[in-house]
Amino acid sequence: MKNRIYLILLFISFTVFSQQRTLELTNIKTGKVKVFVENQRIKIRTLDHKKWIGNLKITDSVSFTVNNHKVAMESLQSIKNQPKVLGTVKTVVLISGLAIVGASLIAASGGSDSAFLLFVVGAGTTMSAGVIEGLNSNYTKRKWTYKIVEK
Repeated sequence: MKNRIYLILLFISFTVFSQQRTLELTNIKTGKVKVFVENQRIKIRTLDHKKWIGNLKITDSVSFTVNNHKVAMESLQSIKNQPKVLGTVKTVVLISGLAIVGASLIAASGGSDSAFLLFVVGAGTTMSAGVIEGLNSNYTKRKWTYKIVEK
């Protein structure tokens, strides 16, 4: 009985004293802090203009991995939250808008009077996919400082 109690206390102590590594962003002007935790889906751009989308895995105090690509903190240009649902909705809206624009071209080749209306609706739908992309803030190196901390 005594061993079971010790075992339960051991497991409880693991959860109490465990620390989680996070990527902490601090605004240079206002001091506002944003936190990205491990396994959060993010989109990053590096200084060599490469884009990576995937889950954040922090490897050490100066680097992390996204989609099995190691990224150093010095080479990070921008970071943003990229939920899977938002990416799926954006893709569906973009494809449906392009399909409507294609239908307007087919209608125009047939001499239909509704071709212009279809084109306007399709163009608006396609542009709204870009608006959906801009919903999440982009944290660039010009305005934010990055560091990895343990909480």
